[in-house]
This record gives sequence, structure tokens and C-alpha cells, in this order.
Amino acid sequence: MEEMEVAINAVTSDTVKIWMNWMMIIFMSSLFFTYKHVSARYILLCIVLTAILAILIFNVTKSPHMVGASHILWIPLVIYLIKVEIIGKTEKLKSVYGIYLTLLLVTIVISLFFDIRDTALILLGMKDPFI
Repeated sequence: MEEMEVAINAVTSDTVKIWMNWMMIIFMSSLFFTYKHVSARYILLCIVLTAILAILIFNVTKSPHMVGASHILWIPLVIYLIKVEIIGKTEKLKSVYGIYLTLLLVTIVISLFFDIRDTALILLGMKDPFI
């Protein structure tokens, strides 16, 4: 895991590091809601599984850029959250938990956009996976 962290830090700009810290904060904030919301438990589980998958991907590829492919696990989470927590529940979005879910979903969508793009560029040979 330390090797992965060193590799990621070597190729990551300060702006991306700030973004990665934000993602960790927003995902780990689910801890505040796990006592009352089943969805928060799924969010927490998802970040744990994502971390495990990221480590596996790095161990196989040794590419810090391919670690973002682990975020594929977020797609079912987004679908679940939209179906269960968002659709038809506009009043719920005005709560603290609703605001949290909105921030989380926006964060995930932005991250997935860049992760899918980077992964596709690497797989198509248009981006060096190690730089």
C-alpha cells in the first residue's frame, strides 16, 4: 500500500491531491449517518471495497493511473442512491443527509468522468499509465 501511495503522489498534482482528500472526506462522512441510514452503510462499504480493489489493481498493473478504474464500483452505488434516496424525495434533499447525498453524488460523477476518461486513454494506448 505504501508503494501505491508513493507512486500516486509522484504523478499527482497538488490540485488532484486536494480533490482526492475531498473525496475521502465526503465518503468517510457517511460514518455520521450510518446509525440512521442504510444507504450510508452502503456508502461506507463501497469506499472500503473500492480501496481493496484499488490496491489489487495497483499490485497487478503498478500503474497509479489505473487505480481510478476501481471507482467502477461507484456506478451501482450512484444508481442505488438515485433510485432509493433521490427519486420522488425532494423534501428529503433539504435535510442534512440530503445535502450530504447531493455533495457525494456530484463528487462521484465528477470523479467518474475523469476516471473513465483516463482509463479509456490508457487502454487505448493514448496515455502512458506510469506518467
